[in-house]
Amino acid sequence: MKATREDIQRAMNARVTDWIYQAEVEYEPRPATAAYTAELSPDDLAWLFEEAERRNVSPSTVIQDLVSQARERSTPR
Repeated sequence: MKATREDIQRAMNARVTDWIYQAEVEYEPRPATAAYTAELSPDDLAWLFEEAERRNVSPSTVIQDLVSQARERSTPR
């Protein structure tokens, strides 16, 4: 069901408490994640964004793939 303009306007004008208690919330544990900051050279940064664009993914995905590949190579066989 698509909301009408009036439905949207009514929701925007409603107090949060009018609808928040009606919400059904499902709690699921989320996997732990961490974010790190790294300084990249202009050349490395340009490569990262170009590679992400070439793959049609986010720069984070490129970095995750590179870390996974490095771990695979460093694991003794």
